[in-house]
Amino acid sequence: MDSSRVDGRLPDGSHCPSCGSPLKRVHRHAVDRWVSVFRSVHRYHCTNPACGWTGLLGREESAAAAGPRTAVWRTRLVWFLVGAGCTLAAVQGTRVYLRAQADAERARAAVHKGVQAQSRATRPGEDFPGAPLPEDDARVVQNPTPLNLRHNCAWGVPGSNPYRGTVAQALAAASLPPEVVRKISEMAERGWTRGQVEISRTGIRTIDGRREFGTEVRAMAFGNILCLNTRVNFKPGHVEYASLYEAADAAGAVWSVMIPDVCQNVSVLGERGEVPEVDQRVPVPATWALVALGLCLLALGRRRRGAPR
Repeated sequence: MDSSRVDGRLPDGSHCPSCGSPLKRVHRHAVDRWVSVFRSVHRYHCTNPACGWTGLLGREESAAAAGPRTAVWRTRLVWFLVGAGCTLAAVQGTRVYLRAQADAERARAAVHKGVQAQSRATRPGEDFPGAPLPEDDARVVQNPTPLNLRHNCAWGVPGSNPYRGTVAQALAAASLPPEVVRKISEMAERGWTRGQVEISRTGIRTIDGRREFGTEVRAMAFGNILCLNTRVNFKPGHVEYASLYEAADAAGAVWSVMIPDVCQNVSVLGERGEVPEVDQRVPVPATWALVALGLCLLALGRRRRGAPR
């Protein structure tokens, strides 16, 4: 037997290093391609059914076509450096993009705080128009209505700029679910209210007093504008009344909307505002303390009356 076939010294891509039979070249695996970055290899399969050898063998160059090995390694090194450079460039580009996004977000937050401070500094009984949302804001991009979106307004003069759009437009611009927009629009058109609320600078309350909302309105429509985060800024003692509408979305969340009588400004309230009732059958800790104090005084009085004079 040929000793070269026994000791496996024929890794030239033409003979099996195990049995010496002819080899058949097959597709390389992903790991094989990574190995080829450092050493040129191909994957081969032995044609001898009794052997079945499969493995990697180096690409042996013929003497006529073989160039200096330094040129081969130089080419590999160049490709490696190119890949490393592309990777570093991608990482650095991602870092620059994320830093720019963070800076833009901080700038928007600073503008928001500044406008909010101006709104809160507005004197009672005066309006503040707020500021427009940035053009790249998702709410502006996705706004399906002709209403202009602003933020941090102050509502101090009821009826000064009545709303000129539709209920559906105001609710859609406020990003309410479509089913809620449809239900409340129909309720407003037919006059199916959930009750009445009174509006003052101290809060928004139902007439029966069982529910209370804050003075911050999530979104209020007036003129051709929908202003997010609108604050009630009436003069002290001034009260307006509005109709209250409510509808649940597909997830079961209830949305509350009021429409003031004076200006028809469709307003999305930010909370349901239910005031929990205290169960009078369950004594609170203060009640127990008063009961204990009363019993102690009663026992002390009876002890004094029973003592010998």
